[in-house]
Amino acid sequence: MGTDTTIAIERTKTPSTPPTTLEFQDICYQVRHKDGQNKQLLNSVSGAFHSGRLAGILGPSGAGKSTLLNILSGFKTNNVSGNILINGTPIDRRKYRREVSYTPQDICLLGNITVTESLEFAADLKLSPTTTTAKKSAMVVDVLKLLGLSKCAHNPVANISGGEKKRLSIGLELISNPSIMFFDEPTSGLDIIAAMQVVAHLKDLAASGRCVICVIHQPSSSILQMFDDLFVLSEGHCLYRGPLDELVDTFKACGFECPNYYNRADFALEIASLKHEGNLLQLRERAKQQTIEAVGKKVVPNDGPNCGEKDAMLMPPGVVGDQENSTSSTSDRQYLTSEWGQFVTLTRRTMLCTFRDLQLTKMRLLAHLFVGLLIAVVFYDVGNDGSKMLSNASCLFFFLIFVFFANSMPLVMTFPLETSVFVRERMNNWYSLKAYYFSKLVADFPFLILGPSVFLAGAYYLTSQPMELDRIVMLWSICIFTSWIAQMTGLLAGSVLPLELSVFCVPCSVIPMLIFCGFFVRFREMFDFLIPFTYVAYFRYSFEGAMQAIYGFDRANLPCSGDFCYFSKVPKFLDSFDMLENTFVMDVCGLLGWIFALHVGLYASLAWRLKRTR
Repeated sequence: MGTDTTIAIERTKTPSTPPTTLEFQDICYQVRHKDGQNKQLLNSVSGAFHSGRLAGILGPSGAGKSTLLNILSGFKTNNVSGNILINGTPIDRRKYRREVSYTPQDICLLGNITVTESLEFAADLKLSPTTTTAKKSAMVVDVLKLLGLSKCAHNPVANISGGEKKRLSIGLELISNPSIMFFDEPTSGLDIIAAMQVVAHLKDLAASGRCVICVIHQPSSSILQMFDDLFVLSEGHCLYRGPLDELVDTFKACGFECPNYYNRADFALEIASLKHEGNLLQLRERAKQQTIEAVGKKVVPNDGPNCGEKDAMLMPPGVVGDQENSTSSTSDRQYLTSEWGQFVTLTRRTMLCTFRDLQLTKMRLLAHLFVGLLIAVVFYDVGNDGSKMLSNASCLFFFLIFVFFANSMPLVMTFPLETSVFVRERMNNWYSLKAYYFSKLVADFPFLILGPSVFLAGAYYLTSQPMELDRIVMLWSICIFTSWIAQMTGLLAGSVLPLELSVFCVPCSVIPMLIFCGFFVRFREMFDFLIPFTYVAYFRYSFEGAMQAIYGFDRANLPCSGDFCYFSKVPKFLDSFDMLENTFVMDVCGLLGWIFALHVGLYASLAWRLKRTR
């Protein structure tokens, strides 16, 4: 590495940082299958990783590599038993999450902001408010140099290469200067050159005094040579733990002879996959003996449930380590930044991403303008003619239909990615769920109002709706509330369902709301047992509110351009839809009730996503 990189490392990790040893003892994890049977994924796995050494977890598919990494990083806590210690002291989970970072295999990043902006927002969220802007900027520049991202610093994240995205994901966690860093298959999806660059950067991070642990999948000989320690898993058992240089000799002592000029990683994987004859049980016992000799008297008795028992958990929180004995108020807080600071930063970031999103903002506004003019041309001058009142009712109905789908479907398409980013950042202790939730609502609100306003600006006048301020405001508010429900429906579906399923489910969920809104079938024509469903259909309140805004509140009879106008009297027209006059307030209350319920549902769905990852 060059001089600039060395300086960056020294700035990010001070030489006075004490060494860190991450120990884990008798880690067990089980899952329940659909048939009701429990499957043990990890069986009394023990080991230790040390700062200053790059460690790799190796094993075939299904061996438990990612599961072990998730448990050690604190991501997974349910159905887990065993002990995790730092420098011989049991962890306090809240403080532990501040000391570690976890980068998953599938990288989810916000593509509409630049590389520099991503690091700047990370610094604002993860660093103490007492850190000056100049110091934050210097740290961002150092991380860019350290990870070789200076040449793409001002490029949108969506336009950088896969290797650069991997390095950016490392930099985002490096901002908070964690002492322990976990990476799940950091080289997956990269060519050999990009993979070597990533591992070389991880090697530098370990050499600077951090504890760096990676899950690696079929590394080449050149990549494997960069690792200092290996931890080999097979069917949830540890086969080897120790220095890379001792791997071949250990296997040879147990009857597994590695051929000359053979990739040691491939050989270890073949043994773990039971493709070689030898004493596999002896390998397991040797790994256990190494653990006992390494830990010695420092082993903490595990009074929790044994492997295979139901609802096993990690032992109660203790202290993160010797460096965490501070009694200051800052060390007791889960986040260095206040929730208000998190809210402000997240709101700025969300608004910036939304403004730059072509599909979510610019195309959305153009669609509102274009479709508003199209509806105005088709339904031109129908709003003030007694012979065209049914056509005007159809016009109002199309107003609501378009406003709903134009504001729900773009979020269905874009929010699943943002939810994945939220889960990664939240689990890495960037911010609280509450701060993210309210920032999302506030940041999207201006666009929520702007779309329907642009739509109605032309359509209302050209369709000859009554030019009375109170009626304009009432119809506008109904469109805003309908757009609000649409937005919350899109967010809720995007947070719970995968993209391909949410695109299907949202339109399907609207069908019952349309059937029971009173436009297609009058309420008096329905079976009695179907009437209660009309009171839970939000499109009933939207359509009824729009009709009340235009025809309610004692509107005068409309002029008739034909020979005979059956609905020239307004009360008669409302009665044909089974509507009473002046129920606008009830309709608004019905829409607000739906908005409140969807807000609660969105918060619960995000909390459920976080819980499911554990």
